[in-house]
Amino acid sequence: MKPVYDGYCFSQEAEHTVFNSSLCLYYLDEMSLAGKFLPPEDYLDPASNHDGLKLQQLFDIAEDGLADEVIRTYLSGNSFLLKELAENINLYKKSKYNWKQLLSMLYYLGYLTIDREASDSSSLALKIPNLFMSKLFAQCIADMRLKTNTLFTGSLLDISALMAVKDDLSTFAASCTEFLSSIFTNQVLTHMSEMALNLTLYTKLESMDGIFAEMQKSLRIVADGEKYADLVITVNEDQDNECVYLIELKYAAKTDATESRIQNLIKEASEQVLKYRSALEFRNRQIKAYAMVFAGSNCVYCRKQE
Repeated sequence: MKPVYDGYCFSQEAEHTVFNSSLCLYYLDEMSLAGKFLPPEDYLDPASNHDGLKLQQLFDIAEDGLADEVIRTYLSGNSFLLKELAENINLYKKSKYNWKQLLSMLYYLGYLTIDREASDSSSLALKIPNLFMSKLFAQCIADMRLKTNTLFTGSLLDISALMAVKDDLSTFAASCTEFLSSIFTNQVLTHMSEMALNLTLYTKLESMDGIFAEMQKSLRIVADGEKYADLVITVNEDQDNECVYLIELKYAAKTDATESRIQNLIKEASEQVLKYRSALEFRNRQIKAYAMVFAGSNCVYCRKQE
């Protein structure tokens, strides 16, 4: 529960973060009723009034370009910086919110919280508090920038190897390179990062028939606790040849994609995905674990890990 519901901080002097109690109690009640473990990131208290649509509505009433700046900051994994919070915000003002007002609203509504480590006496840093809010930002970006773009909706990924439950995913990897190149070359998303790649591929896979895709899926690893897999793709669900493709993505900017850097990313992805393959959620299921490494939008490595 901690990565999903914890992380809130309301003072630069605070020594500890706090959980969202409403979300925690709702989740525990749902799990009690179900009588079994439930992934916490899938359960949101309806009374909390948080969803991707409301986040998008906040972006709609911000000054031009600010939504793109928030998206770039999120995808790069950086903090949101401002001098101080706005103490008085007119909810009925006709003019649009500036940067200070927008970030303050996101803070007051629980989408952002104080980043103690990045803040100092001259500036206040805000960050997304937890995995749940991070997924709401991802959902909002997908709805605003990807699903509304004809280049994104008109492109396809080659999933024939996955549907045939093959080990060689070279055709899938090549189609990912072509797809991502078109997305970032045409600035459908303007910032490329590991998160941007993950979100873009997941959103496309989610829209395709015949497969079930999950991003940042919660997994329980014996002796290691809860971990989160980048991409989990289930094909031929509830059939004799059902298979789960577990994919760990790594990214290096083209300017940083040296041979040693790529090899280190391959090693890191391989170790992680093999650990994730042992998750309790995958017991008695056919699992194929893969490491995929990108240099820019180009997939330079995609192999099954044994």
